[in-house]
Amino acid sequence: MTPLAVFILLFFLYSLVSRRMERTIVTAPIVFTVAGMLMAFALPAILRAGVKVDFFVHLAEMGLVLLLYSDASRTDLSVLLSIRNLPARLLTTGMLLTILFGAITARMVFPNISIWEA
Repeated sequence: MTPLAVFILLFFLYSLVSRRMERTIVTAPIVFTVAGMLMAFALPAILRAGVKVDFFVHLAEMGLVLLLYSDASRTDLSVLLSIRNLPARLLTTGMLLTILFGAITARMVFPNISIWEA
């Protein structure tokens, strides 16, 4: 339960200082990413204590949900209405290029997989 306690404590502490941190370049994703990287040093001890790997998957999913919800709650809908063709551009050109470059990078990193797996 240590990772969950750390996550809840970090979430609480960030909520206390989030108003002041709005004016800096430090955002919630940066804070939680750094915290996750620092928790990697404690991973062997946490796994020896009997915490399952699935727990970390659920913890990451909760963090992602909170992050996406907080970003979506700050979306300015008037800006989205003024640029109507942006979603179409993102879903066509942007997504296709992301898939293409992701597959190329995956093949370079993992040369033994097929192009469809990449």
